[in-house]
Amino acid sequence: MDYLGVPTGIDIRLVVETGLAPTINTGIAHKEPGVGQVGAGVVRAPMACFEQALMAFAETVGVS
Repeated sequence: MDYLGVPTGIDIRLVVETGLAPTINTGIAHKEPGVGQVGAGVVRAPMACFEQALMAFAETVGVS
């Protein structure tokens, strides 16, 4: 692996380009170990937040 870092971010360009928003697991682990999960569900992140993030990023780095 040549000590490469683990990818930990979401590529906003790829999300906007493909139109595929990441899936979010809405379940939360219980505060007591071994008890399980509080709530459950899966949703797609809103595409608008990625579009807005890409526009803000482009503005920050001076790309139009």
